[in-house]
Amino acid sequence: MPVTRLKGLTERTRDKLLAARKDGKFDSLADFFHRVRLSGEELEAMIRAGAFDSFGESRTRQFWSAQYLLRTFGGSGDSGQSWLIPPADPNRLPQIPVVEPTRHERLQWETELFGFAVSGHPLELFSDVAWDTYCPVNRLGEFVGQTVRVCGLVVEQRIHHQITGEPMKFLSLADWTGIIETELFAETYKSHGLATVRYPVLEIEARVEPFENGRGFTLRALAARRPRSINSPLR
Repeated sequence: MPVTRLKGLTERTRDKLLAARKDGKFDSLADFFHRVRLSGEELEAMIRAGAFDSFGESRTRQFWSAQYLLRTFGGSGDSGQSWLIPPADPNRLPQIPVVEPTRHERLQWETELFGFAVSGHPLELFSDVAWDTYCPVNRLGEFVGQTVRVCGLVVEQRIHHQITGEPMKFLSLADWTGIIETELFAETYKSHGLATVRYPVLEIEARVEPFENGRGFTLRALAARRPRSINSPLR
């Protein structure tokens, strides 16, 4: 994922970054900082997104290195904010145990900064969902004509109007095995439409309906609700 797609980077910083990169690769966080001179907020966002992981330092150490650089030399938006007595060079600090961000936290930051999880499956962020209690998308073909319960991340949704003028909604849901489209016709949409925007991961009770040409199927939703949790007594 290009770091220039990171939310919060100014156009000025993007241009400086690309211009500096044409002069050669960056070999450390400090090298990047001195050549690009971005603000503290931008530098912290890049650390949270993992932009400097290839230099071999932990995220926590990167953060303290950034504080040293910003307070000692000032960033593009932090002039005049340096410390009266600069902090010690992090390279000279004793090696002490630090708490590193968890994988879950990293995926959350990536979702916040890029709009989706870059280094993992987006469903890793929903580990509390009882996925094994639902019919997997890749097995729906075994239940054509039957009513099933599926669960998935809403990756797309769009509203249409039936011939009567009443609104309906199409949803694309993704689970660990695939993506399926489901239709909430007007009556179902009236009763369950709120759930489709309230919960990013959705449980759908639906009938598996084949296409007229026999090549595939869709889900006709009967109900939509919050997914079951692995801690739920009703599993």
